[in-house]
Amino acid sequence: MDAQHKKVRVENQPGISTSTYDALASGRRPAPLTRPFTVLLIKPYQPTRDSGYGPPLGLLLLISGLRNYFGSSVSVHFWDMKLYHATPDALASKLDELRPDVIGVSALNCEASSSFAISAIAKAWNPELLTIIGGPFTLRQAPIIFSNSQFDWVFEGAADRTLLQALERQFSGQELGNDIPGFSYRQPSGSICFNHQQDLITDLDSLPLPAWDVVDFDRYSKYDRKRIITNVGQRKYAYLFTSRGCPYLCNYCHDTFTKRFVYRSEASILEEIRLLHEDYGITEFHIVDDIFNLHRPRAISIMKAIGDRWPGKFFIAFPNGLRGDILDKDVIDAMVYGGTYQATISIETVSPRLQSLVEKNLDIERAKWAIEEFDRRGVIVQGAFMLGFPTETPEEIENTLSYAIRSPLTHAFFFSVIPQPNTPIYTLAMKENPEATLSFAKDERDDGDYNSLSPWYSRAYGYDLHSAIGRGFVRFYLHPRRVLKLVRRYRAMNLAIGLRFVLLRLLMTAAAPFRASPLTEIRDKPV
Repeated sequence: MDAQHKKVRVENQPGISTSTYDALASGRRPAPLTRPFTVLLIKPYQPTRDSGYGPPLGLLLLISGLRNYFGSSVSVHFWDMKLYHATPDALASKLDELRPDVIGVSALNCEASSSFAISAIAKAWNPELLTIIGGPFTLRQAPIIFSNSQFDWVFEGAADRTLLQALERQFSGQELGNDIPGFSYRQPSGSICFNHQQDLITDLDSLPLPAWDVVDFDRYSKYDRKRIITNVGQRKYAYLFTSRGCPYLCNYCHDTFTKRFVYRSEASILEEIRLLHEDYGITEFHIVDDIFNLHRPRAISIMKAIGDRWPGKFFIAFPNGLRGDILDKDVIDAMVYGGTYQATISIETVSPRLQSLVEKNLDIERAKWAIEEFDRRGVIVQGAFMLGFPTETPEEIENTLSYAIRSPLTHAFFFSVIPQPNTPIYTLAMKENPEATLSFAKDERDDGDYNSLSPWYSRAYGYDLHSAIGRGFVRFYLHPRRVLKLVRRYRAMNLAIGLRFVLLRLLMTAAAPFRASPLTEIRDKPV
């Protein structure tokens, strides 16, 4: 097996149930329901130091699925609490207004505490209200969720098909059973029926388009300050998912959509772009696939088709989802032709030892070429870096920061590593320091902040990673060559906002020194 093939998993891991959406939703109606029902789907808000916004695609797909499948028998409402900074105590009035039978929450790990509070408030409002949670947080976390919250149902992995199937059984008087992949629930006796499989939908074109009619595009554009640097003119933007899944091995990944790469047809993607542009005035699209460029001919064809049909009309960004070392000139040419103005390349670390340890195995030199080529073509290039892996040394952290600072990148994100429970890197973290790993996992659920002042690495080794990242951020943006590049590229308003972010990060770094004492020594060797 050659080196490239060692980087990917062709087959799925155990516990994956392959299905088609069409098998459930096409050519049949649900079983006769005992009554109509009302659903409220929520994106929770949990305050952090660095909140991001964006239309929650998962919930928008579920809204369309519910409407299409149940028709007039269901009334669906949507509330992005994050967009309105609405904390859980605002829920009761919303429940009084809508009187739902079902409340569903889609949560990230850093939204766990707010989600748990939502379930408690919902049950206090009406103990018979059916409470459901899904989203990236829930994968392999059902036992913790049932132990710490009042949720009745937990969906692990994609729930496009399985939510419809479970609600059909619930409101037609059928037994819920134990055969719906990824669907775990409390039984009347109080015991839990667990199913930890993931439902892998292979026919993505059968999914309805997201319910874009419920999205306040103007408000997202106004409040999404985190993306203002790349969203140059505060254009109305929308997210696009053109594929799911990534076969690469990176051991810090949730694998929410499994290791199998499945994708939508070009015709389906172009139709969604057309609808968003003509019906909602969208001119900026953020493609948020796990790995858009895995299928090279498909990536080229899609971008050329966009450029042919809407020449010079759109601004396309890739906030994630590009594998830097498999990009080539033909792909980049097609991306620029289609309107790409921003691309993110995830480097993570420049340490060969750590690249091997975390199983990303990125060809750093090839990714460097891609960064330089995008920059040469006038594309805003953003680098994504992860600092504080198990066994990483301060020297390796500094090498990665220095690489970013010296590079032609326009922007950089420096993330502290978060060992997510039930991922391989969590096992490495537990081996290094169980106390730090368990305490950080709990605090992440409780405090909900990806930019913790006390990240896992600091707890494990006593090194002030938060301050190191803050200093690296300031060094990056105050580098003379980068300052000149930003001045040439951005309007005064964007530069002012960007300067504010730099100053705030500098102040946060100065005002929040790390105070924990070392717990163990950092080992400069592979695990």
